[in-house]
Amino acid sequence: MTASGDSCDVLIVGGGLVGSALANALSRIPVRTVLVEAHDPAAFAQPGFDGRATALANGSRRILEQLGLWSTIAGDAEPIDSIHIGEQGRFGAARIRAEAEGVEALGYTIENRALGAALWKPLEDAPGFACLAPAKLATFTGGNDAVTAEVDVGGRALTIRARLLIAADGARSSVRRSLQIPVRENDYGQRAIIVNMTTEAALAGRAFERFTPQGPLAVLPLARGRAAVVWTLGHAEADRVMALGDAAFRDELQAAFGYRLGRIERVGRRALHTLSRVRSDTLSDRRTLLVGNAAVSLHPVAGQGFNLALRDVATIAEIIADDTASPGDRADAGSAQVLARYGEWRRDDQRKVAWFTHGLIRGFGARAPGLGALRGLGLVAFDLVPGAKALLARHTMGMAGRLPRLARGLPLS
Repeated sequence: MTASGDSCDVLIVGGGLVGSALANALSRIPVRTVLVEAHDPAAFAQPGFDGRATALANGSRRILEQLGLWSTIAGDAEPIDSIHIGEQGRFGAARIRAEAEGVEALGYTIENRALGAALWKPLEDAPGFACLAPAKLATFTGGNDAVTAEVDVGGRALTIRARLLIAADGARSSVRRSLQIPVRENDYGQRAIIVNMTTEAALAGRAFERFTPQGPLAVLPLARGRAAVVWTLGHAEADRVMALGDAAFRDELQAAFGYRLGRIERVGRRALHTLSRVRSDTLSDRRTLLVGNAAVSLHPVAGQGFNLALRDVATIAEIIADDTASPGDRADAGSAQVLARYGEWRRDDQRKVAWFTHGLIRGFGARAPGLGALRGLGLVAFDLVPGAKALLARHTMGMAGRLPRLARGLPLS
């Protein structure tokens, strides 16, 4: 791109998992897309870049299949055949099984490093796509016909005019802040310790969501016989546990999780993340849309964050695809109609998933006398009542509600 005067249909800010997935989706339709990313994309595939793992729902697999990405991802994705839900020190548990729900798998777990590499590889030759990285969005102004953005590319100023600017820059979105879009935030007073481990018994497709007095502890199957752990603790306790040596850390994790997988043999490098729920009051403003964590950032319980974001991606790609297919004047990806349709479509799904995850944390975190026993009875009832598990499974698998075409296994257009 030259130093000034360049134009595109869509300018994406943020090239993480959500921004790169969106760029892949838009490369399937006749629009010109520019992505601005602060890091060198080559770093996304390095082992030390991001030690976290992502749970992909069935609906997300469909989206990735329709984008031609699943064949690359599948080799690193570990199927989840069953989910065991229980509470530490309480009777009662619920189990959801893929076979009972009539699906090949309830979902899949993949390391972010492998997923990021798979999302970026096709963009090297994607039609109508350009990447500016390392680069940073300095300022932008929304006008009647376009957004004018000033981008800093290694100290060189670049002016870009875009019909639509899409913020995929995370929960602390600088784009959202520049637009002064209000947010509502729930601080859970918790941090998540992210670590991989190996255990005496193989997970064999089993996933566990164990609720403890400090917060949920999730154990998910990973490729090559490993397990991904998301261990939620209060701030002070998380700091204390993070400071332990490997042997002491392993012993405390063992005590928290129990021996369903036998002894924990090895633990990997640990990372610490502060948890909160952040919800934007609106999803659009002045030819700008918010997607993924910029729109709503969730607690990791139930692993819904990236799956919700992928439905954002599939929805906006479908709306723009429909717009470009319409006869008449040149399509306008940032028109008021496009923005309104996106907001109307996505708000309900985002609200339901946000309240579902929030309710789990608040419900299992309540310590009032008698509530523990009631939760145990609730889990037993959930396990026995016909249709209850099927309903929850459809929502957690991303197969409920109004779905975009990609999530239904259909092409964009």
